[in-house]
Amino acid sequence: LAVLADRTAVQRSAAVLAALGDPSRLSLLLALHHAGDLCVSDLAFAVGMTDSAVSHALRLLRAHGMVTAHRAGRLVHYRLAGELTARLLNVVSAGVVGDVVLHGRGDGHAL
Repeated sequence: LAVLADRTAVQRSAAVLAALGDPSRLSLLLALHHAGDLCVSDLAFAVGMTDSAVSHALRLLRAHGMVTAHRAGRLVHYRLAGELTARLLNVVSAGVVGDVVLHGRGDGHAL
């Protein structure tokens, strides 16, 4: 019988699982998982949400340590953070992800 000694790690894992339980947040995380760094407007287009809704969800995901943000010129780009998040998204993405070409991107980058 395994004993869970690190209560903080268990709480962090529960927060990650709770965030993955929301379809909008899961969609954002899957987009970042497969496309890498994206700005709010590209994420909004990719998952069919408004920029405002994406920004709100990203604030929560940042608070849980699941995404990080960095400035690239005038835009803020987001990327996944955390090994647990990436491992769980690998499992989830197998049956739910297709390719979508982002509008306004000439680099052929797809989600």
